[in-house]
Amino acid sequence: MSLFSFFNKKSEEVSAVFHIGSGSVDAHLVKLSKISKPEIIYATKAPISFQKNIDLERYFKLMVKAFDSTLQDIQKRGLLHLNFTGLRNHRISNAFYVLCSPWCVSQTKIIKIKKDKPFEITVDLIEGVIIDTKLNGYRTAEIFGKKAKDAELAFFMTSAPEYVLKELNYVARKYFNFHISDFHSFALSAFSAIREVYSDKENFIFIDTHGELTDLSIIKDNIFAESVSFPVGENFFVRQASKDLLLSGDESCSLINLHINDKCDSATSQKVQATMDKSLKVWLEKFHSVLTSLSLNMYVPRTIFIMADDEFSLFLANKLKEEKFSQFSMTEESFNVIVLNDKSLCGYCVSDKKIAKEPFAELECVFLNKIFNTK
Repeated sequence: MSLFSFFNKKSEEVSAVFHIGSGSVDAHLVKLSKISKPEIIYATKAPISFQKNIDLERYFKLMVKAFDSTLQDIQKRGLLHLNFTGLRNHRISNAFYVLCSPWCVSQTKIIKIKKDKPFEITVDLIEGVIIDTKLNGYRTAEIFGKKAKDAELAFFMTSAPEYVLKELNYVARKYFNFHISDFHSFALSAFSAIREVYSDKENFIFIDTHGELTDLSIIKDNIFAESVSFPVGENFFVRQASKDLLLSGDESCSLINLHINDKCDSATSQKVQATMDKSLKVWLEKFHSVLTSLSLNMYVPRTIFIMADDEFSLFLANKLKEEKFSQFSMTEESFNVIVLNDKSLCGYCVSDKKIAKEPFAELECVFLNKIFNTK
C-alpha cells in the first residue's frame, strides 16, 4: 500500500496513531492538518508488563494485551473526548501503527543508475519509501518525470514478522473498522521529523532507549545509513536494581526515579547509585562497542539526538554529555547532545495542557503531518 494512500483532499483529518514499543503501547488521536500544526487530541498509555526474565512468546502476548487496553480506552474515552473538542463529526477511519524494535527491522538501500544517454525517472523504477535522491550528482526533492544520466536513490525498507502485523489488525478489528491501516517504523518517523525540525543537521546519531532495547541510528549526509539495536534498555537498569536491592520490578523502578530526582535519603541513594553505575557501565560499553564497529566503515557523527520524556532518559542524556568523542576523532571534544523534549518540539506539534508531552508522539505527528501535506 502506498505511503500516501491514506489521505484524500480534506484539509484536516483525525487519525488513530499507535506507538508499539518494547516497554509500552501508546495510542493517540491526532488531528493532521494542511492549515495548522498537527494536534494531539487524546492520549493513553498501557505498559507492557515487566518480566524478571524475558520469555519471547509471553512478551509478545503482553504487548498484544497492552495494545488491546489502549484500543478499549480510545473506544470508551477517546471518542467521547472528541465530542468536547468540536471534532465529533470526524470519523476515525485511518490508523497508523508505528513499530519500534523488536517488532520490526529497518535498513536503507542505495540504488545507483548510470547510462550514456539521459533516461526518465518513473514511479515504476523502485518500490519503497524514498528518503533521498540525487540526479547528476545534485540532491533534488522531485525526481519523477525528470531526465538524467546519473541517478542515486536512497530508499528505506522496514520488515516485520507477518504474525505481528496480522495480530495487531485482528485485535484492532474488535473495536474499530478502520478503513485503512498503515505500518511504519519509529526509526523512519523520527529520522524524517528530526530532518524537518533540524534541517541544518545532516550528520547525527539518534538514540532511542526504551523498555527492553536501545536503538541507535546513524544518519550520514541526510541519509539513514545504519540502524543497530542492543538489548540494554530501561528495564535492564530495573532488573539490576531488583537483583542488587532485593526488590520487585515496580519497587526498583520507583526507587530509581526517586534517586534521579534526589528524593532518597543518603544511605538509600548510595545503594541505588551503586547498582545504576553497574548498569550504566554495561550500557556505555554497548554504546561504544557499536560506534567502534561502525567507525571502521564510516565517519561517526559527533551530534547525538536523544529523547528525554522521563527521569531515566534525561539521566541518560546527561551521562552522554560527559562522554568523549575522542576515540572516534582526532579531537578531545565531547559529544554534542541535543535533547528532544516538549521544549524543543512544541513549535511543531500542539496538544492540550492536560496531555502528557511525549517526544516520540510529537516526532510521529511531525512525520505524519508531512505526509498528509503532500496530498
